[in-house]
Amino acid sequence: MGSHGFGETERLKKCKSFQELRAPKTQSALPRKVWGSVLAGSEMQRQQSRLLAKREQEKRRQDHRTVQSQRSKPGTNTSTNRLVSPTENIYEPRPARSFSAEEARAAMRTVLEGRLNGAKYEPQGSALAAVELAECVKKAVKALGYERYKIVCYLVLGATSPSDLSCSSRAVWSPAVDTYAEFCFQNDSLFALCLVFASYHE
Repeated sequence: MGSHGFGETERLKKCKSFQELRAPKTQSALPRKVWGSVLAGSEMQRQQSRLLAKREQEKRRQDHRTVQSQRSKPGTNTSTNRLVSPTENIYEPRPARSFSAEEARAAMRTVLEGRLNGAKYEPQGSALAAVELAECVKKAVKALGYERYKIVCYLVLGATSPSDLSCSSRAVWSPAVDTYAEFCFQNDSLFALCLVFASYHE
């Protein structure tokens, strides 16, 4: 019995000393405080981000209501409404003023007859003369004021002779908006074949 009782007291002492050693670890609340503060901070950040997102959404709705009310008012300027709404379609598939081949031909005739009337063909300077004439014709056609048209001038300068000459050109073409004008000047010494292509730039 005595040995049994001694064993019990020793066991209780051991358990008591074990609990004393273990107590500081279980009673320490430092890790809990740290994790609790981190969780509280992240929750606060989430709430702040939700509040900011809600304010942004409310601001967008208010801006949309303002734009709609401005459009519904009579007498408002439509050009300012187009600037306010960036999603509105401002694409124009057709030119406001179509290219006129007759007007271009008249401008080409004026330039070529003014520069080549009474001129004689000279093989040495014909290449530079053709480039200069093409530039003059292109400037004259551009001065007619056609918007969003790309002007290409093609000019052939040669001597008047019994032999035949054929010229050709090739390009990607839209029959609805693209067009061309043509004029040929000729005297006893030379000829100048001029073509102006007007390609609409969408």
